[in-house]
Amino acid sequence: MLNEALWLMPLILLPGVALLIGSTSSRYYAVHDEIHRLMRETKRDSVEWMAHELDRARRFRNALVSLYMSVALFSLGSLLGGLTHRWPLISTANVAVLTVAGVTCVVYASLELIRESRRSLYIIHTHYRQKERGLSGPADSGPAQEGEP
Repeated sequence: MLNEALWLMPLILLPGVALLIGSTSSRYYAVHDEIHRLMRETKRDSVEWMAHELDRARRFRNALVSLYMSVALFSLGSLLGGLTHRWPLISTANVAVLTVAGVTCVVYASLELIRESRRSLYIIHTHYRQKERGLSGPADSGPAQEGEP
C-alpha cells in the first residue's frame, strides 16, 4: 500500500507551491515595475532607493528559482514513485530523497520571502519617517541591516 501511494506524496505538495509561485511572481513584477520607474527618475534619491528595490528583487528571484526547483523535484519524485510500482529496481528511497529536497527548496524560498518582507517593512518605515520630517529622499544612504524593522 505504501509503495502504491508513494507517487502521490510529492504531488500533494504541488498546489501549495503553485500558490507561492503565483503570489511571489506578482510581487516580483511589482518590484520590477518600481525599479523601472526609479530608473526613469534622475534624482540622486532614486538611485539610493533603487538599491533597496534591487535587494528585494534579488530575494524574489532566489525564492522563485527555489520554488521552481521544488516543482521539478516533486515532479521527478512522483514520476519515480510511479515507476517503483512497475519496476521494483527503482528504490522508494529515491522518492523520499527527492521529496525532502523539494521541501528544503520550499523552506529556503520561505526564508527568502521572510527576508524580503522585512526589507519591505524597513522601506515603509523609512518612507513614513521621511514624510514625518517633510523629506523626499531616503533617511539613510545604505541598505537596511537584517535586525532593523
